[in-house]
Amino acid sequence: MTTKARQRDTSRRCAALLVFLPLLLVIGVQAQEVGGAAAPPDELRILAYNVYNFMATAAPEQVKTPESRQTVVDIITRLDPHIAVLVETGGAEAVEELVSMLDKAGADFPFRTIVKGYDRRRRIALLSKFRPAEVCHDTTSTFNLKGRRLRVRRGFAHCVFRWANGYTLHVLGAHVKSKCFDPLGQTDIRRYEARLLRYHYNDLIKKDPKANVLILGDFNDTPDASPVSTVCSRRSKDIRQLYDLRPVDRYGMSWTYCWDKADSYTRIDYAFASYELLPEVDFAKTVIPWFPEWYIASDHRPLLVTLHPSDQPADATLLDRFERNHRKPDAPMASFHKGRVVGTRRVRR
Repeated sequence: MTTKARQRDTSRRCAALLVFLPLLLVIGVQAQEVGGAAAPPDELRILAYNVYNFMATAAPEQVKTPESRQTVVDIITRLDPHIAVLVETGGAEAVEELVSMLDKAGADFPFRTIVKGYDRRRRIALLSKFRPAEVCHDTTSTFNLKGRRLRVRRGFAHCVFRWANGYTLHVLGAHVKSKCFDPLGQTDIRRYEARLLRYHYNDLIKKDPKANVLILGDFNDTPDASPVSTVCSRRSKDIRQLYDLRPVDRYGMSWTYCWDKADSYTRIDYAFASYELLPEVDFAKTVIPWFPEWYIASDHRPLLVTLHPSDQPADATLLDRFERNHRKPDAPMASFHKGRVVGTRRVRR
């Protein structure tokens, strides 16, 4: 081969390399992403926690004492979740302060994201030890009420996690309208926000009917109320319903919120699972952790959901654990009721 022929051949090879180089780089990056995906832990711990107005230190609306802020950090650190859905945070500055305090306490959360909803004072934050494959928060959903178009005040968090074993988990976070007075009707606002969350879930399982979905958060209403019923969609078929995992504490109690002015203890914080996620739920370790100092940190107790992140076939017998979408309480000891009568059977007039 002559010198000119060799030069032409070299030029053709270089040109071909330049054409295919971008494709090779893309393939290499994709392979790195797939190969570099983290392996899931044997037990995946997911925390839902209303941290009660955890604002930035310098924020004018700061109401938490340093002791209260530190107790929030201590509780999260001791639970050591892999993913934490936190409501009532004060936004980016407050979350960075919280993450810094957690880091000093030995709880590392490399990833954090904030839902920038219409309510700028209280926002949903998601902290994670894993970087999600997708972040698709909903901050634009609206509804019509009494002639006005309203936005969902805090939006909805939505992160999609994928691990090296192929397991995919959708984690959604919500903070529905409180029972504080609103001229448009606080009950109706809460109902509409719950309905939009259900629509978000419907769209998700329409794309992937076998999606593993976990919805966590503060719904500001009791299990028998319409917002909770709307999210669960009890009239749907089993595979389309959401199931209330109903974590309990070591005494079998499921209340999550204390309103001290009324001396009232109610359940308004929830963890809802899709039908396909139920086989992976470790019910014995899906609990309300007990901390004597819980009330120093917040007026809410944390919920901890434990999953075994490996796809298992859904089994209809799992539904025996539920009654009207709610996880049944553990049966009391036989001696608790048997043969005991407290008070009189007949009403005294």
